[in-house]
Amino acid sequence: MLEDFLPLVTKPARYINNELHSVHKDLSKIKTKICLFFPDTYEIGMSHLGLRILYQILNTRDDTACERVFSPWADYEQRLRASGRRLTSLESNLPLSQFDLIGVTLQYELSFSNILTGLELAGLPLRSKDRNDGQPVIIAGGPCAVNPEPLSDFIDVFFIGDAEEAVHEIVELRQAHKDRAAFLSALSLREGFYVPAFGKKKVRRRFINNLDAAPYPDKPLLPLMKPVHDRVSVEVARGCIRGCRFCQAGIIYRPYRERSAGTVKALLHESLLCTGYDELSLASLSSGDYSGIQPLIIELMEKYRDSRVSISLPSLRVGTLTPEMIRAIAGTRKTGFTLAPEAGTERLRRVINKPVSDQDLLDAAETIFKNGWSTLKLYFMIGLPTETDEDLDGIIRLAQELLAVGKRASKRHVQLNISVSTFVPKSHTPFQWTRQASLEEIRAKQAYLQKGLRKRGIMLKTHDPETSLLEAAFARGDSALGGVLEEAVRLGCRFDGWTECFDFKKWAEAFQLRGLDLSAYAGRVFETDQELPWDHVDTGVTKEFLLRELQSARAAETTENCRVECAQCGIGCADGGSPDLGKPGSSTALPTRSETPTARKPKSPGRGQELTTRLRFKFTKTGRIRFLSHLDLITLFQRAAARAEIPVSFSQGFNPHPNISFGPALSVGMESEAEYLDMDTDPFIDLLGITKALNETLPEGIRIVEARIIPSKAPSLSGSISRYVYEVAVPGVFADALEERLKSFLARASIIVTKEGKQKDIRPGIESAVFAESIESQSLIITLIDQGPQKPRIQDVVEQLFGIGKEQAVVFRINRTGMFYKEKEAWLNPMDVK
Repeated sequence: MLEDFLPLVTKPARYINNELHSVHKDLSKIKTKICLFFPDTYEIGMSHLGLRILYQILNTRDDTACERVFSPWADYEQRLRASGRRLTSLESNLPLSQFDLIGVTLQYELSFSNILTGLELAGLPLRSKDRNDGQPVIIAGGPCAVNPEPLSDFIDVFFIGDAEEAVHEIVELRQAHKDRAAFLSALSLREGFYVPAFGKKKVRRRFINNLDAAPYPDKPLLPLMKPVHDRVSVEVARGCIRGCRFCQAGIIYRPYRERSAGTVKALLHESLLCTGYDELSLASLSSGDYSGIQPLIIELMEKYRDSRVSISLPSLRVGTLTPEMIRAIAGTRKTGFTLAPEAGTERLRRVINKPVSDQDLLDAAETIFKNGWSTLKLYFMIGLPTETDEDLDGIIRLAQELLAVGKRASKRHVQLNISVSTFVPKSHTPFQWTRQASLEEIRAKQAYLQKGLRKRGIMLKTHDPETSLLEAAFARGDSALGGVLEEAVRLGCRFDGWTECFDFKKWAEAFQLRGLDLSAYAGRVFETDQELPWDHVDTGVTKEFLLRELQSARAAETTENCRVECAQCGIGCADGGSPDLGKPGSSTALPTRSETPTARKPKSPGRGQELTTRLRFKFTKTGRIRFLSHLDLITLFQRAAARAEIPVSFSQGFNPHPNISFGPALSVGMESEAEYLDMDTDPFIDLLGITKALNETLPEGIRIVEARIIPSKAPSLSGSISRYVYEVAVPGVFADALEERLKSFLARASIIVTKEGKQKDIRPGIESAVFAESIESQSLIITLIDQGPQKPRIQDVVEQLFGIGKEQAVVFRINRTGMFYKEKEAWLNPMDVK
């Protein structure tokens, strides 16, 4: 992305690049350049496992460079448009139009507008028919690709299925066919590829059979800013044995496949070692169905207990939870525990094929609360087929019973956080023929629940029904929606999955301009013998199976999971749904990673021991890393210390944290030559050794320049530092008569600034300001001091000195060159503390 924009946008760390394990190649020596485009923000995209997997696979090829781009936020987009420049990749700042291939992730229907916006910002024609040989081929994949029609005018090629094995095929065909038409024709002949230009040809989904041997990142990208899912994540299984009838993923990721426990443990070990994360996640659609889940959890808990690495199981089914598992997870810090009953009554749960009894839920909740959790999150859906008021009453009753269980079982205040979403019918599911409830129906149901759940200890969050309406329209939409999408983007629709950005009126207008009815699209009922827009996509699951499941739903009858009885869905599992389904190594020996990698083992940090040594470090923060926030900087150092194997001591209490403290925070966008942090470690440390180890693992722009042992009773950095020196580079447009301006400014008796409606005089805090001219530029050396609670900000000084606002002040390059604390009327360097 473009660095000169960064001071002017929110969350500039989204665009700064140079994360740990990112790959930068010499593009002049590369045959094929690929950019992976995730049509949402950086923090969303960097939480996506699929993107990380493809990034590593492609970059293992010597002839290929794979880079990334994420949707820029509205302020960055505005800067791009105003400047006339194009959207560029993160790694090399190369315009997207100069790549050979652009791979688009279709994760969520409400990101479709971002895809068109991204193509527009790249200077590429929106419609595939208008692109020429000199422009990149746009290939899209992901869960939304199983109904490609709404995007069929804009995407050159859709890939249906698991992309791990297909990406090499794509690269090799691209290298063999420089002509666009020939390349598209070659892809259309391969299984799994749908090329809309050649018409609705039948395409069968591809999937990998052996998940254990599939490539997976052992050195995952480590974001510099906090992503949504900020932890090491290993996919333990793909697919699901359960067959919930509302769940598209449960169909389109069949058959169920597992990674061996040995591979999972090796990947976790390597990833924790090279990232410094303190949380790991066992990811799948239903982690509790992993065949060795209980022994795996217990073993991982034992292995990482002293390192304070916690375990997250993001998708636990109530029926798979055991008291032993809950007790094992309880061994680390507790945030919240999540259960997803989905429906309020056992009847409706049978309809959706999630046969969990109320008693099972109550028993699980009791065990959770007894083991120390005080917050329980519950997921429900409304608008499900056959739902009645009795089912809504069931949500209210169940919530009240769960709250009562929590109060009996827990010694602390209990909180239930209930999230209620709207059912969205999806393609390739048993409910693909059914309608979505109308806006009026959903609003009435939400109001009913809000009234019934108005109780202390229960917090209800309902999803915006308008966004669900739009999602439903595109989830089962056809090619006519392409025109609607174009209109919506033209009207300014962006980031429609974000509440603060979604504009329902604009979408309603876009549908109207194209002569279509949004509500009718979402609420339409398909006849079971009717041709569906996505029928040319074969996921491997037959329509006959889906129809049988629809009939079973109407009769509130359940279908057994695949391990108990094969339901003959058509996917063709070799073992027919036996208890060994998907378990690697059940019939043949498969290659797995070593459970005991040869990499060095991390040292266990201390347990807040009394005997510790306090270290003080002076470090720099320069270049693009200056756009990292203070909170992200803290996390960065904590993980760097873990990677460097520094035995940092931990605080005591309910949620222990590493004893690392920082000096006064540096504002985002400012550089510094003199930042400080204190770290409590094991008393028997090699100061030079750990300083070297830290510098080897810190990103470009942050360097330890000095380190020493200080007294453990030394005043804290944040509590003692009160004098700051800044060098302010003055842009040429503000450089005229600078000395006179400065003299006049310092002659003022008071300098009033207003913050949040309150006024304060910052003049007493300005100790000095002098003019410094160099060959390259003019600058000011400004020294500020804290006056009790009055802490002047250098930004306020710049704004007042030049009579400008925040928008202009951020373009001044500011470098903090020194910080000092006062002792016996003398200002001392923090490294000189005694």
